[in-house]
Amino acid sequence: MMQLAASDAEADTCRIYEGGNAQVKRRALTALLPLLILGAGPAHAQLVNGRFTTSFYTFQRFDTVGTSRTYLRAFQSVQLSMAQHDFSVHAYLQGAVNGTNDFGDNGNVRFYNLYLRWANIGKMLDLSLGRQAVYAGVGNGTIDGLTARARVLDNKITLTGYGGASVNDEYTGVRKDWHDNLNMGGQVLTTLVPNAQIGLSYMYRGEERDSYMALRETQLGDSLKTYLYIPFMIGGGSIAEQLGSADASWSYGGRVSVYGRYDYDFNYKETSRGQGSVRVNVTDALALTGDYTYRKPRISFNSIFSVFTMNSTSQVEGGLEYGFTPLLRAFGKLGVVSYTDTSSLAWTLGLNSGYGSVSYSGSTGYAGELESFSAQAAYPFFDRLQIGRASCRERV
Repeated sequence: MMQLAASDAEADTCRIYEGGNAQVKRRALTALLPLLILGAGPAHAQLVNGRFTTSFYTFQRFDTVGTSRTYLRAFQSVQLSMAQHDFSVHAYLQGAVNGTNDFGDNGNVRFYNLYLRWANIGKMLDLSLGRQAVYAGVGNGTIDGLTARARVLDNKITLTGYGGASVNDEYTGVRKDWHDNLNMGGQVLTTLVPNAQIGLSYMYRGEERDSYMALRETQLGDSLKTYLYIPFMIGGGSIAEQLGSADASWSYGGRVSVYGRYDYDFNYKETSRGQGSVRVNVTDALALTGDYTYRKPRISFNSIFSVFTMNSTSQVEGGLEYGFTPLLRAFGKLGVVSYTDTSSLAWTLGLNSGYGSVSYSGSTGYAGELESFSAQAAYPFFDRLQIGRASCRERV
């Protein structure tokens, strides 16, 4: 699969976007109107940042043996922020159109961020209200709600709390039954221990299940052997995840760094994830890495999938990095993934530079025989006002 992307507005891509769905463009402009009105008032040291990214990719799809078609998808991303003193408005949306209508839609607009932020309240508190991404230890996702972050004891302790409705998969409107789709939690971070950071976090995330009709067998009387199949409304309700996590990182003299994490599932009452990693900078150019990861499949509690047996996996991986120059580094990794009674081997070789990267990876054993090659490059133009990007990936 070949993927190309460019931040400058290429003429062909723009024509596809304009002609593909004019309604997508109107919806995006309508949504940004409140931001433009806020920025149209009297200027009092306002700071406005914006980024527009036009990109597209193509792929080939084989519907039947020997028959294939080439598809095109184009995207227009908009990132805007306006700040005045400690108040700011942030928005991030993306419009997408298809070169063909085989996917059943002409285009859509997704709002990934749209929120107000009041920073440094009392020199210790930040508040964000609206649609926003959450990163708080085990807590993650996008919510329509409120996030509060407080810094105490000379910023050596950070307290984070958030709550709101989870966003639907299409990133469109706000969910009406927000109490059945509640995503809330918090995190405590501290750097009181020298050269270390320790964190504790908790997340509760509910998800409303869609109701559906199904036929159920009903017997007519106790003595009769006659049965009827009557449609019933099944489901609704809400299922939830409840996870807790503890993580810690420690470094010594810029030569050794260690990280560990442990996640616990309160619903299943078992370990959800365990992780440990170490990095040793042998010299300024040479570094050795080691990682261990234990994972349990993340299955929603009380869902139909929870009745099946869930087996964990563990992975041990070692790596080596060597820097020829500050901008040119080579790396290699070799890992073993262990399943219930078998294993798989995975490896990666690559080269990173200031303008792109190249990598070759593969796997054998239980995970299957798979090899892939990927390359990507980026180069700035016009004093970094525009950045051209290109990437490709080939699998064998």
